Amino acid sequence: MNHLFCIGEAIVDFIPAGEAPLLAPMPGGATANTAVAAAKLGVPSSFIGMVGDDGFGRIMIDVMKGYGVDTTFMTMTGSACTTMSFVTLTPDGDRSFTFARKPGADMLLSECDIPEELFSSGDILHFGSIGLIPGSPSKEAHLKALRNAKDAGILVSYDPNVRLPLWDDHEELKMTILEFLPFADIVKVSDDELDFIFGTSDEKTAAETCFKEGAGVLFVTRGKNGAAVYTPDFLAETEGIPVAAVDTTGAGDAFNGAMLSRFIGKPLHDSLSPDKLEETLVFANKAGSITVTKKGAMAGSPTPEELELFRY
Repeated sequence: MNHLFCIGEAIVDFIPAGEAPLLAPMPGGATANTAVAAAKLGVPSSFIGMVGDDGFGRIMIDVMKGYGVDTTFMTMTGSACTTMSFVTLTPDGDRSFTFARKPGADMLLSECDIPEELFSSGDILHFGSIGLIPGSPSKEAHLKALRNAKDAGILVSYDPNVRLPLWDDHEELKMTILEFLPFADIVKVSDDELDFIFGTSDEKTAAETCFKEGAGVLFVTRGKNGAAVYTPDFLAETEGIPVAAVDTTGAGDAFNGAMLSRFIGKPLHDSLSPDKLEETLVFANKAGSITVTKKGAMAGSPTPEELELFRY
């Protein structure tokens, strides 16, 4: 059975709860959220990452198992604590992050934690930029996983997921994101990341850069304004869905999980017809919209029943 493998960070998000300054710990991490979002939709999902040998690390593993994610490739370390993120929410649910990660356990994932023969035809490997900080064992682990994925001929999905507070040198972040772009078959960015990554806010120009580097499709999420999908020959857009946003944390990850559920087990070209791409875009946009109506990225990502019953 084909699997979605997500490599990267499983961290604890501290979300505002009730009156400030109360914070509630919620399991999170962009690629971990994506694994959960896909698993909740029935996609066999595995997470590759490291957490601390601490209470939060054990909770992360238990919670992800509870959502149906295979945690065989999650390891624990006593050398660092599970990474924590402190989330600030605006009245309309938008968020910003402060991280406790100097280092965090997720940065210590190493090459030896990546099995040599992990991927099979029809699988997908999904990754982001949070685990790519130069000099960290995690960057080398990502490189090994990505090279193995390419050797196995499987699809690679990339959401750069720009998090400026994690990088001392923002130009180095940009260069690192672009360094890893040639690995990707599927790219997803948010509209507010375009200028930082590509030096332009023009989506078509950003898409052309992705295609030159070898990607076959670019998804652009536009927050409350919907989303778009680009291929070299095709563009589709979908409008935003009016919802009462409570917490936007994980909306893009839920979008990724739903979107990738439409690519699993198929060659890329089989999923790029206009009809299929439009359906994928609408489906993923709906998943992201539902997620913002609840607190917590993993708890917020929808089940098939919630998607079926959702009306707007």
